[in-house]
Amino acid sequence: MYDGYPDFQNIITIAAQRFIGAYQQSNAYFLYPESLGIQAADPLPFSLDIVRSSSAESIYSWLSFTTELQYDSGQWLAEFKQQNPDDTVNILPLIAGSLGFDVPIEYRSNLREHSFDATWYSAQYIRFIILLNSESTQLIEDTILDKTIGFNARLDGFIEGVSPRLPYSIEFDPSVLMAMLTDNVPGTPTVDGNRVAFSYDLLTQYLYQYITQLPLKISPALPGNNPAGVRTFCQALLDRLYNLMGSPCTGPANSNTAMICLATQQESGRAIFDLDTVVLSVRPLCFLLDPFTAAQQIARKSPDAIIHRTTAPLLPEGKRAIDVFYTYPSGLDSSVSVDIQLSLPVGNIYPYEQKKTGQLTLDQSRLTFDFFRNSLEMSPFFYQIRVTYFRGGNWQSIFGEVMQCNERFLVLDPTSLPCKFMTISLDEAFALQSVIRGLYHSDGWEQNLMLTGEAPDCSYPILGDKTYADVEAHELSGDGIVLLPRPVTLTTTIGAYSFPQFGSQQARISVCLPEGVSGAEFEFEPQNPIHSTKYTFTHLHNTFDYKWTVTSIFACGFRYKSIGGQWSAYVVGDQTINFTGER
Repeated sequence: MYDGYPDFQNIITIAAQRFIGAYQQSNAYFLYPESLGIQAADPLPFSLDIVRSSSAESIYSWLSFTTELQYDSGQWLAEFKQQNPDDTVNILPLIAGSLGFDVPIEYRSNLREHSFDATWYSAQYIRFIILLNSESTQLIEDTILDKTIGFNARLDGFIEGVSPRLPYSIEFDPSVLMAMLTDNVPGTPTVDGNRVAFSYDLLTQYLYQYITQLPLKISPALPGNNPAGVRTFCQALLDRLYNLMGSPCTGPANSNTAMICLATQQESGRAIFDLDTVVLSVRPLCFLLDPFTAAQQIARKSPDAIIHRTTAPLLPEGKRAIDVFYTYPSGLDSSVSVDIQLSLPVGNIYPYEQKKTGQLTLDQSRLTFDFFRNSLEMSPFFYQIRVTYFRGGNWQSIFGEVMQCNERFLVLDPTSLPCKFMTISLDEAFALQSVIRGLYHSDGWEQNLMLTGEAPDCSYPILGDKTYADVEAHELSGDGIVLLPRPVTLTTTIGAYSFPQFGSQQARISVCLPEGVSGAEFEFEPQNPIHSTKYTFTHLHNTFDYKWTVTSIFACGFRYKSIGGQWSAYVVGDQTINFTGER
């Protein structure tokens, strides 16, 4: 059911770099992100749009930027492939949480008090649209123009994966366990007093150190001589504790400590965890971000490229404008559309319900709806989002719930949509060699997909549990076609390392020598010739592990010949050679 999800039971560490296996997909791994930065693109995806208005009630500005999760594609990735030549590596999909700013206390800004949800995210890119009041606008403008010292931000996110499956059962009282954790692990009660925020690492370490002293009935007993197994047990326990009483937690913006919240338990009870069951859980991670340096460098030469100023027209008497800010799903094609309907209820000024619908489009991130003012006070409005897709010759729709908004504006995030989307992207470097073609399947609905350097993204609604995409790479400079060996089941970016043929390769060569021949020398050469390798086979040493590096998945083989003989055709995989040379 969760094929292709990260598997928390299969984590490999090479030096400081972590790789996590894919559940039910052998030889497939994800690479953990190392850092976060503003997306490196031209033009820079960063802007401050300032709206001048005579009305103090108007939105003053909005800050828009796209961040990029950065992955190590160098030494550790090459070393991993050397140790695991048949494995594929994909970047780890992250569930974007919220962003907070580490605003110095001397600045007057409401940025310090709030965290902001992403308006869209894929496997590698996360988009934010942040609405600012007058004071925060002035602070951000001065920061971009380098008139004041810049400050950092922090992104909290989660990895969703399959918890370890272990042959243990745990029985406990959640209230007693929570009381012990609260008394012994540093934690901070939330404002409402119903939850406690813990450092994820400190909580994991405490469980590991004191697991035998906690009020838990564990069956069978934990082994005393398997530290790695006990640590995995504690991680599986914490996964299920989070599922039972956990919630996301935004940590301090000046810290890179990942946090989770656990709910306080007022009444005694009984919980049983069977660790051998397959369950999804989430684990937190966070990154510090410098959001302003790249924009400052551009603004020194061309401030208008980053800061955009407009003057809002005055509204007619009795009118009300509501702005909706959004990010359009990347690569959504013409078979799918997204729209939103806003409504104002009957009021004491305008005696009729008002409804208006607007379509979200790729070329903008703001919709403005004009209504007659319905009340002497600023009244709430209601909205409903619809996703429409073409299927079986008809347009079919998925409606979200009717939601209420008490603000003067609305910022949509991915949870606002009535369904989830799968976004598949093409790695920029891989796009120089190939295009991706394939077929997207979701609950019987099928759509052709194609990714190119000019159109590197595609997004489709997830209509049911059985959702995946079969894809293949087509060579730009030839007619080579390479099938991705496993279906895509999660939002991802497809690159060269997504294919097992890329990077370090190894083949076992066995040579059968006739009687009377003491030995034979063979030469091996990769399909993309870098250098050749020679090896002499004898009756005693008749096997050889030939290793080579593939730089293009469309030229992934090797050839061989005996000294003085002819080259073979290009081959892949293990080879058995019957040598028939002269005695």
